[in-house]
Amino acid sequence: MLSKPINILISPLDWGLGHATRCIPVIKLLLDAGHRITIAGSGRSILLLQKEFPELESITLNGFSPTFKQTEGLAWQLLLMLPRFISTLLKENRDLKTLIKQKNIELVISDNRYGMRNKQIKSIIITHQVMIKAPLRLRCLEYPLYLVSKFLISRFDECWIPDYDISPGLSGDLSHKYLIPANALFIGPLSRFTKPESLNKTSNSELKITAIISGTEPQRSTFENLIIKQFTRMDSNATIISGKPESPAGKAQQGKLTILANATVKEMKSAIADSGLIICRSGYSSIMDLEALRSKALFVPTPGQTEQLYLAELHQAKGNALWRNEADLNLQTDIPEAIKYPGFTNHYPYKEPKSILERIVKK
Repeated sequence: MLSKPINILISPLDWGLGHATRCIPVIKLLLDAGHRITIAGSGRSILLLQKEFPELESITLNGFSPTFKQTEGLAWQLLLMLPRFISTLLKENRDLKTLIKQKNIELVISDNRYGMRNKQIKSIIITHQVMIKAPLRLRCLEYPLYLVSKFLISRFDECWIPDYDISPGLSGDLSHKYLIPANALFIGPLSRFTKPESLNKTSNSELKITAIISGTEPQRSTFENLIIKQFTRMDSNATIISGKPESPAGKAQQGKLTILANATVKEMKSAIADSGLIICRSGYSSIMDLEALRSKALFVPTPGQTEQLYLAELHQAKGNALWRNEADLNLQTDIPEAIKYPGFTNHYPYKEPKSILERIVKK
């Protein structure tokens, strides 16, 4: 532990809620160690952290938060956004410089925000994307993209990779295919639900299902509408968590279907613990949460997001969970198939993040 409390800035990318949720255990550990935390971000990510940590100072700091057209390929859209990404990166760097002076920041931890670094203070980035999965027709670009990612990561003092160091871990090629940067270290999965637990799941005869809606718009809303439409045609005891922290707390009831606009970590954990199956996107933070709670899953990758498709295929191949394309999703037939999979049973030795994080920060 550091000899004295310091001022730490934590800033997640606002691309879905996953980057914010995996900052939750980091914030808790650092607060427990006595440090002073300021959170900075934008959109739904900062709203989620504000609700979880209302006592902390929060600052709106816009970052790269793209929206996508469902009629065009994601890879092509990202290529067109490259100039805006670079511009945002430079602006993040300028904004951070100002915040360091205003708030006397002594350490910055960013989650996938590559502009959040400064030579005057220790700068740490959290990412599992040592390499970037390209679409099949652009697979030849993966190694050059890895070199770009490695360069961006190397500009930080440290890189925390939230995965096991045993290949393939939870992230597969994303963290294990190529040599990790010299400043990188595997710290184990980061879940808002922290330590894995043995939870009592309902039996198949009284199966409860929770669908977790996440991601960027408009894909998030499309997924939510699809899930609601299919559940209303079924006589299922199900809960939908919509992932909209800007909405007021509360729930709506449609027959056996319960819809929560947003949920706290405690409410999420309770819903998952009481469910025999989780339906969700195959984002990496969701996978870490499922691993922590040892849950069964039916993955529906966001259309066009190559990484989510890769992770869904990886974990089906490992025998953890079933996946389906959004266009082919049929809950009536897919749920019985998904239940046959054992789920995320925590095959790897669990590492308590506290000792790892404290050792890294101590440096």
